[in-house]
Amino acid sequence: MTSKRVTKEEKQQRHQWAMKKIDQGVGFSELASLVAETWGCSRRQARRVVADAHKEWMDVCFGADDIDQRDLLFQSVARLERTARKAEESGQFAVVVGCVAQLNKMLSLGADQRGFRGHPSHYYRR
Repeated sequence: MTSKRVTKEEKQQRHQWAMKKIDQGVGFSELASLVAETWGCSRRQARRVVADAHKEWMDVCFGADDIDQRDLLFQSVARLERTARKAEESGQFAVVVGCVAQLNKMLSLGADQRGFRGHPSHYYRR
């Protein structure tokens, strides 16, 4: 069975649609599933669409001076929080730990911060 060939216009539509979803904060794995369902393509093709869209999205966001870098940080934080929540619901606790570690690195609020003494209710002894 042969599959229908995709036109250049449809490829461009998929790409733009994926970029809008990335801008809305949809996670990459979730977006690959959405692309496959919405556009009727294989998971492999969907991952390629997402990867290409993400590359262009990063070039646009970090190459432009008019883009607020703080807004990008908060979008990344929201994406990590959403990923951690979904992972916890499905019992993937290693992913939750990874997301929290990445959030700590990004925001410099965790145990990796210099001078961190633990929770205020705990005593620190030298």
